[in-house]
Amino acid sequence: MSDLAELRKTPMSFFDAPVFSEGFRVFFPLTALYAALSIILWGLVLSGVMTLPMNVDPVFFHQYELFFGFLTAAMAGFLTTAVPSWTSTPRIDRIGLAALGMLWLAGRLVFWAGEIIPPTLIFGVQLLFPLVLLAILAPRMWQAKSKHLLWPVSLLTLAQAVCAWEFIMYGVLIDGLALAEGAFAIMVLTALAPISMVIVNDALSSREDGTRFIARPPFRRAAILCISALTLARVLGGSEALQGWLALAAACSVLNILRDWHIADALRTPFSKSLYALYWFIAAGFALQAGGLLEFAPAEALVSGEHMIFIGGFSLATLMVLIIAGLRHSGRQLNLCPLLAGAIICMILAVLTRAFGPLFLVEVDAMPFAWGFFAVSFLLYLIRFIPIVFQENA
Repeated sequence: MSDLAELRKTPMSFFDAPVFSEGFRVFFPLTALYAALSIILWGLVLSGVMTLPMNVDPVFFHQYELFFGFLTAAMAGFLTTAVPSWTSTPRIDRIGLAALGMLWLAGRLVFWAGEIIPPTLIFGVQLLFPLVLLAILAPRMWQAKSKHLLWPVSLLTLAQAVCAWEFIMYGVLIDGLALAEGAFAIMVLTALAPISMVIVNDALSSREDGTRFIARPPFRRAAILCISALTLARVLGGSEALQGWLALAAACSVLNILRDWHIADALRTPFSKSLYALYWFIAAGFALQAGGLLEFAPAEALVSGEHMIFIGGFSLATLMVLIIAGLRHSGRQLNLCPLLAGAIICMILAVLTRAFGPLFLVEVDAMPFAWGFFAVSFLLYLIRFIPIVFQENA
């Protein structure tokens, strides 16, 4: 009793709150909140209601913040939670997690103060975040179980450095964004391997013959090789024909990964169905890009393919990681409540509306609907998960 009484007298630090106990609690809410807010801001900028504080093409800004704001926050939450678990190393220090979160926020805030802050300082602050993240995680990730994640994170850091150099020197963002797209595609395929094995084997648990799902590395490595070749061709300015055929190869190689999924009952749960659809969206995105580049489809197919990858691939993958990792690491079962089911449905509606609307509904401005579905998806997620991140593990 005396020990308990003494413990109650011990003052609680601000950093002792559950929200700073693991990376997902810090970065997953930031990811969802920024996703909802940034897509609304992007819509206002594109509509001419507001202007950007920096002299930059709004489309480039949209892509840049997608990669280095929204997706990088999700990646940080996933890695700071998963890497200590996979490598059997201590959790990231609470103050360190809080500092990382503040550094990411600083990167977002300096952009909107672009009228009074020089671009060198803006990009310097933003580049500091992945560099610090790498410094914290690289020694742990070098261990055999997570070494495969080190190089796509390093490639993403390089992409952000290239973006900074391009903009400061020439006022454009081209090669850095191409590198970032390739890096995130590789990151998604790499990170989904262990997640898919957990989810699909959970779906197969009802089978009595003990059948297990194994994501065979050669299929994934072939897809990564094709995507890497496509990224290199884009950065080096390869011809549209070369990029088109490489995009088609990337589409086929991503579909080839799904050969392992064709097991009875593998798609029994909504989680496995969503991850399965995610691969199809990525493959369809590369196929649409190939069609636009090779002139098998209208020129608009190239942009539709980009959004199929960005929303149906990267954003849906991010949402699924936020849901699955958030539930598992908070000690909760993988049950899909109506709010989370609605979030997944809205994300799928967003990708279908944005990718196919301009192709088949030319007279209808589908983009506001896509923005709305995208924002609502992450708002539904926030409604469900904000109470969780401030509570102790179940």
